[in-house]
Parts: sequence; structure tokens; C-alpha cells
Amino acid sequence: QHQVVSSEECTMKTVLMVAEKPSLAQSIAKILSGGQFTSRKGFNGACSVHEYKGRFPPTGETVSYKMTSVCGHVFGLDFTGKYNSWDKVDPVCS
Repeated sequence: QHQVVSSEECTMKTVLMVAEKPSLAQSIAKILSGGQFTSRKGFNGACSVHEYKGRFPPTGETVSYKMTSVCGHVFGLDFTGKYNSWDKVDPVCS
């Protein structure tokens, strides 16, 4: 099944947010979107993706937010060195 998207959505930036638990992802999406979000199952069929549009404070532009969560247990992280220090990564420019 294919989803039809507008040309605006093709050029709109996406902000991905990942919570520790599925219930937390839904709660955060509800709060940040003012209750105006849609939900769908992710590609793995286990974790939901909650989506909404809103302003991205650092730039003021309208973006597409996707809020999801990890499912199962996280035993380790495999980020390249560039992304290992979260306090040194600019989320706008990375």
C-alpha cells in the first residue's frame, strides 16, 4: 500500500524523536502536538509512529515530527564517532 504525499511534504524536513517506551512516545506526541497527531504501526509492526506537524524552535520552520520508541531491549549503541557526544552535536546542522 502506497501513501500519497503532497509536494510540500516531500520538501519538509522531518524531526525524528525516539522514546524509551511505546507509552511514553504516545504521551510525548500528545503533549507536544496538543493532541493533534496521527498514529500508525511502524515497519516492524511492533512500534507505533506518531506524526504531526509543528514549528521547530531553533529555526522557526514548519517540520514533520515523527515520534516513536524502541521496542525490546537495547543492549548497546552503534553510532559513528561524530554522534557519540550528544552535548557536542548540533541537531539543526547534523
